[in-house]
Amino acid sequence: MAKRRKGKKGKNSLLGLLLAVIVLVCSYFFGEAEPGKATNTYLGDGEVYVHIIDVGQGSATLIQESNKGILIDTGEADYSDNLVSYINSCGVDELKYVIASHPHSDHIGGMTDVFEAFKVGAVVMPELSEENIPTTRVYENMMEYILDKDMEVMFPVVGDTINLEDISLSFFGPVKQSEDLNNMSLICRVNAFGNKAMVLGDAEKEELTSVYDTVLGEYRADILVMGHHGSRTSVYKPLLNAIDASVAVISCGRDNDYGHPHKEALTYVSQNGMTLYRTDKEGDIVFKFSADGYEKVN
Repeated sequence: MAKRRKGKKGKNSLLGLLLAVIVLVCSYFFGEAEPGKATNTYLGDGEVYVHIIDVGQGSATLIQESNKGILIDTGEADYSDNLVSYINSCGVDELKYVIASHPHSDHIGGMTDVFEAFKVGAVVMPELSEENIPTTRVYENMMEYILDKDMEVMFPVVGDTINLEDISLSFFGPVKQSEDLNNMSLICRVNAFGNKAMVLGDAEKEELTSVYDTVLGEYRADILVMGHHGSRTSVYKPLLNAIDASVAVISCGRDNDYGHPHKEALTYVSQNGMTLYRTDKEGDIVFKFSADGYEKVN
């Protein structure tokens, strides 16, 4: 509590005392905003938040419960400062799992910065065959950091589930090794209070077909984070129809060089009556999951 200092009696001292009380009350209930500190915006009990974070032509998804979270991808290194600041602003100070969906820089470029900034429980990534291990500097930097810090690494297979309190995250792919690293993407579905979001990474038709043909069970989700930034190569209708989402989210950069999202992805969304949100147009996109259902909250 701030120290009090004696002053002159009278009207001025009463006014000063009143102002001091107001400041103390506001500090007690609301705290003092500081650069890099949490704003406690998303710390409600019995609530889980799914943040599709704007990282330009890349992907980063935070699943948050209170001050803990699961992070799926980080975008390019150029966005790591913004990403770390965003996660801090949500009130998250511990990442139970950090998922590297596949080893392309627009998904793992900021990994080492995230590892430096937060307490991380385990790193989750697809297990690559020796032939598929990339030699890019960004991948090698990530692996060198993991080995140097002796971080726990998990290689989930189809059917595996990881948990964080009220959150469960199940894996649907990859089913098999592929020379195309996009098709080594971890495909995962978030489930909290019965509300579900499917995140496809950069999986293209090859992987999506393998998943649909070989993985038993149901795929349904309320929200679909579409594959490969809304590329035509990720529009595999049998699987997307089985997911049967009512909301689609596309993470892509403004005026990107790839023309994402492609017409085929936008047409699929429109023809199936899905509500579409795009990071290139709206920035960060946040959904709240609770026992009452799900809703967009920003």
